[in-house]
Amino acid sequence: MFRTRRIPTPPLAALILVLSSAAATAGALPDLDRTAAGGGATPIRFDKKAIDLGGWGALEVGQTESASRRMVVTTPVRDQWFSDPVFMNDGAFGGPDARATYYSPRLHGFNIGLGYTPVRTELGAADPLARHVVEGVVRHDGRLGKARLRITAGAGKAAVAKDRGTPRRSWVVGGQVTLPGVTVGAGYREQLPDDGAARRTLNAGLYLEQGTPLRGWTVMGRLAHSQVGAEAPQEAWSTGLRFRMSPKVSVTADLGTMTYSGDPSDSTMLRVGTRVLF
Repeated sequence: MFRTRRIPTPPLAALILVLSSAAATAGALPDLDRTAAGGGATPIRFDKKAIDLGGWGALEVGQTESASRRMVVTTPVRDQWFSDPVFMNDGAFGGPDARATYYSPRLHGFNIGLGYTPVRTELGAADPLARHVVEGVVRHDGRLGKARLRITAGAGKAAVAKDRGTPRRSWVVGGQVTLPGVTVGAGYREQLPDDGAARRTLNAGLYLEQGTPLRGWTVMGRLAHSQVGAEAPQEAWSTGLRFRMSPKVSVTADLGTMTYSGDPSDSTMLRVGTRVLF
């Protein structure tokens, strides 16, 4: 015969609380935001792997974005050269590597993110890019009059194979100032490999937007400077114009250097296109 046992109320309530916390949605997690690929600020969205810790913050486990990718702010214009292959995953929806990241609640405008990734892989490579990646980010959000200020600083360390030439240590500082219709930002990153000279990268950008969701225009600009040890510095720049004729139709024009060739005359490119959403 089967027997049934009644679960006491306190343990049952605790079990329900734990299960409901594991399925917490973004609304209950720290109010962070990141820079969108096209400029401007968009709210961070946590996926179902996030566990709400209530007043203690939130914990994310699984194939998610890194703390650096989620919290660090620099130029409001996307700059692929400023990303770090080890500590800042450049994937828009998180990378293939499982990680655990803790996000603190906001206290006097400050948030802290701490992350650990056992193995950092690289698409198409048999050997891992890095192991035991540990990173930390501190971010402050505040206001000065009508301006919104974002300031961040982060650092990371990883065990990397010497023949890969990837950074073992990296640190970054960056910030943004946002007013209605305009955002300016800049960042500085230093990557320290196991063997060889350090790479230092500086970027800055401007994002202007006017109009309504139905019709409007956007102007973007970006400058980047990168140098490895005593080698000659490499420069890159770009400007962009977007005109939105309707919520589903827009035209674009971009002019700038697309690679770090060192000579703008050899790498300047003009791109014109039309975007239609169905």
